[in-house]
Amino acid sequence: MNSHTRDSLKLKAAVEFGGDYIYTIKQGGLGPTLIVNAETKSAARTARKTIPGTWEGLYVLVVYCTSEEEPEAALYDPSLM
Repeated sequence: MNSHTRDSLKLKAAVEFGGDYIYTIKQGGLGPTLIVNAETKSAARTARKTIPGTWEGLYVLVVYCTSEEEPEAALYDPSLM
């Protein structure tokens, strides 16, 4: 899948399912997968109720971050090095 098709599908997902999530398309173990990144557990629960398991030929996976601190901050924390 080329980048133009990927970008078009991400935009279409944002229009159809809402701009509250971050959409990514990756090659998963079962094939092309739309990853919907919800910020919280409750937002992920809502997304799972409204977004189908397959969409436009893509598998759909809804994820959220469980850590309390920002993931980027943990990557650049000098005390961890």
